[in-house]
Amino acid sequence: MMDLFKKYPVAVILSVVFHLLLVAFFMFSADIFSEKKINPKPTVNVVKATVIDESKIKAEAEKLKNIENKKRLQEQARLNEIKKKRLAEEKRIADLKKQQELQKQKLAKQKADEAARQAKLKEKNLLAKKKAEAAEKKKQADEKKKRERLAREKAEKLKAAKEKAAKEKAAKEQAQREQALRELAAQEEQEIRAQEAVASYTDLIRQKVERNWIQPPGDITGLDCVVRVRLIPGGDVIDAQVIKSSGNALFDRSVERATRKAAPLPLPNDPKMFNFFRTLEFYFRPGD
Repeated sequence: MMDLFKKYPVAVILSVVFHLLLVAFFMFSADIFSEKKINPKPTVNVVKATVIDESKIKAEAEKLKNIENKKRLQEQARLNEIKKKRLAEEKRIADLKKQQELQKQKLAKQKADEAARQAKLKEKNLLAKKKAEAAEKKKQADEKKKRERLAREKAEKLKAAKEKAAKEKAAKEQAQREQALRELAAQEEQEIRAQEAVASYTDLIRQKVERNWIQPPGDITGLDCVVRVRLIPGGDVIDAQVIKSSGNALFDRSVERATRKAAPLPLPNDPKMFNFFRTLEFYFRPGD
């Protein structure tokens, strides 16, 4: 019922008024045909009341109609306002969608630009990486060549040094051998000279000892001995000892005393020859 009133308010009001009029009509008709029909005045009054009620009803209906029109106009105004707001909201939504679309396109463009930039940067980095790798390979190859060259040079220098050292060693060894041969020859020569000098000076020493010898008492016929004498540069005697006895102690001691008394004993003038005279042995026999 309320839904019908909302949709068709005027028709509903007119229908209600019409039904009220019918109810009133039947009520008044019943009074007219009842036992009180002999009273005509109520009939006149009823007709008059009915007329008054109809005008009021019409006035009320008009009032309701005006109210309905006013409500309809207000509803139309409200609907228009709603439509206006809806259109405005639709426009706002459309503008927002448009802005969102533009923003989406802008973001898509930015994304595409960024992707292009990243791709370009990646390509640039890849190219730079390839260049760096090529440069590094070249550097490693150059360093390897340099190391190999240095290794060859070092090997050659080492070989040359070894060859030089070998030659120097061979030359040094040859020089040492030659020097050893010279020294040996000189030593042999010096030994020969020393032996000759020792033999020569041994006689001189024995003669000087014999000149300083004092014959001991007793028979010394056939007596002889071997004396070992120790000398210092200049011919001084630091020790004289008979190492092969004559068998006669007095004879042996007399020879030792004569050897010490004969100092300084005769020696060669060459100082190098003294080494052969540090310890000297000579045979002593009186009269030889």
